[in-house]
Amino acid sequence: MRQRITFAVLCLVCLCGVQAQHIEFKWHGLYGVVEFDHLSNLNRDDHEVALNGVSAVVGWQVRKESAIGLGFSYLGDPTGAFSQMPVFVELRSHYLRSRLTPFTVAQAGYSFPTNSASSGSEAVRIEKGGMMFAFAVGGRYAVSRTLGVNLHVGYQLLLMNEVERRHAGAPTDRSSQLLHNVKVGLGLNF
Repeated sequence: MRQRITFAVLCLVCLCGVQAQHIEFKWHGLYGVVEFDHLSNLNRDDHEVALNGVSAVVGWQVRKESAIGLGFSYLGDPTGAFSQMPVFVELRSHYLRSRLTPFTVAQAGYSFPTNSASSGSEAVRIEKGGMMFAFAVGGRYAVSRTLGVNLHVGYQLLLMNEVERRHAGAPTDRSSQLLHNVKVGLGLNF
């Protein structure tokens, strides 16, 4: 009798363990994503830019394959020259109904300058923002039905319509600048 009870308990534990392995993340309704990104500039000019960013998105998951959201980011440059705040619309897709699923994200919007500038006599400052576009691919792991973590890599384009450059403290150039960035990041899905 004792062996049968032990066997039944072991079967129940195994069954619960197998069921716990198949956690399907919610695939319909309101969703949120908070992400941390590091961006490295690919441009071949004299301004190498490295940005760290935090993004927040709120949207509606229509179904597993498609969602639309509204978001904003803060992208900070250690020198302060290229810090900015993009506001965007995103299209998000997840491809599997499993605990680990690949996903893609496309974002388009406008990036506003934060009115910060680099210091010194060779200062750089964004005067007018511009278009922003990003695309990323990654994987999301469902910790529970309503909480997931993700890792992603992608590309982000930032167009600044007017960037002021100074030499010896005096403005020397006001031109546009286009930044091509590779980004890597991690985030929380809820």
